[in-house]
Amino acid sequence: MKTYQKVLSILGVSFLMLNSGCSNLPFSKDQKVENAFEKHLSIYPVKQLEDFYDMEGYRDKNFDKDDKGTWVLSSYFAEQDGKDEPLKSKGIVLFLNRNNKTAKGNYYIETINDDIEKNETIKYPITVKNNKLVPKEEVSNEVKKEIENYRLVVQDESFGNLGKLKKLNSSYSEQVPLYTVDYELPKGNKINKWVRNKFSISEEKANLFIELTGDLRGSSSGDFKFKILYGTKGKNRKYYREKVIFQPTKEEEYGS
Repeated sequence: MKTYQKVLSILGVSFLMLNSGCSNLPFSKDQKVENAFEKHLSIYPVKQLEDFYDMEGYRDKNFDKDDKGTWVLSSYFAEQDGKDEPLKSKGIVLFLNRNNKTAKGNYYIETINDDIEKNETIKYPITVKNNKLVPKEEVSNEVKKEIENYRLVVQDESFGNLGKLKKLNSSYSEQVPLYTVDYELPKGNKINKWVRNKFSISEEKANLFIELTGDLRGSSSGDFKFKILYGTKGKNRKYYREKVIFQPTKEEEYGS
């Protein structure tokens, strides 16, 4: 599924970090960094999506001084029954404009094939009302129900004490700043159960990969994304992605 680009290509930066002398120490050896990481994630779940209108984000030099910024929430679940089968996904991209406190975005249904000419993308405009996604146009009852029942992890679940999870890998660079960590997610974990229940997944164990950018020493929230992966490539692969980004608002959107 297409998502909106930020300044960093996160995975590319991760590989660059590991090959450029940046710190790759386990967070357990730097408790200060780990505590700050968990503090930033502790704001979730939000009481309602509209809370993002009043939430300060990490600002870099690309922000105009009069721009309050826009939060971009993206989320989708994808599954592939086999390596020769198409990858099917459903999800949302939502823009929450802090300048005029308006929300707009799309609900996506996509099918991705090896033959790109067979790819299919259907999108439905959405907005937010009372902590709920709603279609902006007339849609079928089935699609309306899918949109209105769509939820994000940041609405429903806490990341809890990450220190209790088995850590598989981690790295961080204060220069970027970028922090990444990969966990083994047991079947009893609340987020794991949330994803499995929402998308009817039979697999119980999963991997959780989290990336966060922004100054952990500051009071504002940085960008973060996470992926929960079930199965392996070519063998009933299923995964859920969610991303929260704070970015400059396009000039033409200020008064829209």
